[in-house]
Amino acid sequence: MFVKAILYICQNALGDVITTLPSIHFLARTRSDYVDVCVSEAFASIFTADPNIDRLIAAPLEWFDMQWPVDADAGISKLTAFRDKYDVVIDSLCISQTKRLTELLAPKCAIGIGFDEELHVYDHLISTDTWQSWSNGTRTASDCFADALRAFGQDYADTAPVLYVEDVARRWADTWLAEKNPTNLPLVALNPGAGNPHKYWPATRYIEVAHQLRQRGYIPLFTFGPKESTLHAEMAGDIAELAGIVFVSQNYEIQQLSALLQRCLLTLTNDCAVMHVSAAVGTRTLAIFGPSVSKIWFPYAIPWNQVVEREVACRVGCMNGCPERHCLYDIGSSEVIERITRMLPRQGI
Repeated sequence: MFVKAILYICQNALGDVITTLPSIHFLARTRSDYVDVCVSEAFASIFTADPNIDRLIAAPLEWFDMQWPVDADAGISKLTAFRDKYDVVIDSLCISQTKRLTELLAPKCAIGIGFDEELHVYDHLISTDTWQSWSNGTRTASDCFADALRAFGQDYADTAPVLYVEDVARRWADTWLAEKNPTNLPLVALNPGAGNPHKYWPATRYIEVAHQLRQRGYIPLFTFGPKESTLHAEMAGDIAELAGIVFVSQNYEIQQLSALLQRCLLTLTNDCAVMHVSAAVGTRTLAIFGPSVSKIWFPYAIPWNQVVEREVACRVGCMNGCPERHCLYDIGSSEVIERITRMLPRQGI
């Protein structure tokens, strides 16, 4: 089915937006004249270099806040980048603001992934139960987002997410790294944080891995997000002792982070947004999974991208603060170093 103009309304978390990319790219490459994307302004830079997108509509942060009690029309009327007419609107969020937007745009066909009961504005609804059927078989989050395409007859074929990096970001990364790493030693990125602190692999083990990398001729590049200032402060002394490099993202500098990770041979990371960015820009990624499940949230090709995880009985409970956290604490630094050794190109570490 060929569709002239499609609007895709994205999710409200960085990792979730990246896992929608295969669906968006499929539509742009095979099934439409125009694919426009509406996304939170915090994550709009995911799309700024994307050749598959025709129009990027960066909406205010509050638009994507599920708890925002406001008249949606007020914010919607201020955005002018929408087309006069869309054949299809795909709403992957389905909160009050995006539902109202879909109503106002009045497309020929509206598709939503349902997270509440007031969903009469959609012609096709992917129920929450259907969308969360990822536990059956090998479906990933990216494949589940593609159910919205299948709802109007698209023969989607599963692919890995791809994030495109701007030339200006690459030039910035080259300049920044020339100052921070004048000897031009090879880089390995280490991301010890995560959006949920219960996903943290112990910081001391990241430092142990970094020591091994440093001893073998690699520079550890530590990355910290806007919500990880406490973790950064706790690790600052050890990182300085290692002569490691630190990049702190204060406001989701996605393009800068992407360009830096592209300059690294490998990224070691917890299950979080940085994991998605690293793999999506083509850097080999080793992800440490705790309470979440990799077969859902790691839609990236092996062997370049791999996972370390433990199938323990209490695993899901860790997300709510399980004090033992066996799923994370049972993973030793020696195991991770061994995996890095196998994953790094050429001679390894």
